[in-house]
Amino acid sequence: MSKFPWHILVSVVANPLLLYVAYKLYNFPSPPSEVLPTEVLFFPDEGIQCPRLNTRRGCLDERCRFKHTPQSLARLEEVIGSATVSLDVCMFVIGSQQLMDLIVEAHQRGVKVRCVSDNQDMDGVLRKLRSNGIMIRFDKSDYLMHHKFVVVDGRLVITGSYNFSRSGMGVNRENVVIVHYPHIVNSYAEEFEAMWTLYGTKKFSYNFRKEVVYEGTG
Repeated sequence: MSKFPWHILVSVVANPLLLYVAYKLYNFPSPPSEVLPTEVLFFPDEGIQCPRLNTRRGCLDERCRFKHTPQSLARLEEVIGSATVSLDVCMFVIGSQQLMDLIVEAHQRGVKVRCVSDNQDMDGVLRKLRSNGIMIRFDKSDYLMHHKFVVVDGRLVITGSYNFSRSGMGVNRENVVIVHYPHIVNSYAEEFEAMWTLYGTKKFSYNFRKEVVYEGTG
């Protein structure tokens, strides 16, 4: 039977630095589970990404006029299209037919889709989404619902300056950040739930501090 290394114990206790290192080694909390890296996308794109770019064979057409480098819109569509459970869309403007089609497609494959938007010139969007069975609620106040984010399956959030608009897609200088950190995703999810509840009321107003004053439910 080997002897207990008392000389090591004495050295550790006598040296505060070694004691601190030992504490960290044996009592440090386990590291968090691996989180996917944050992505940053910039708009406008150089062009339209070749639909065959990410296929097994790739594009073999030497005369192809599409871009053969990754483009931001294609990546954004891929992330939105990855939703399998829920898709909470909170956009100041929803005007891009291409992105509205993605929302409708998600709903049609069984994803729970909810949309929150501002009430400016949104009649066409309202008809398009609701006619396809998608729940959408609007800010009815005199102030702007200026958020721009999407929570996908409660596991990631897409946010930034980018609106779901035609100008956002191809003209404006815009950015999108895709974040997987749970504490950040949860904060956006909570904000969406708060607005979903608020904009589901029949009417509401703001006091002079711009704090919400509820005036009925429904």
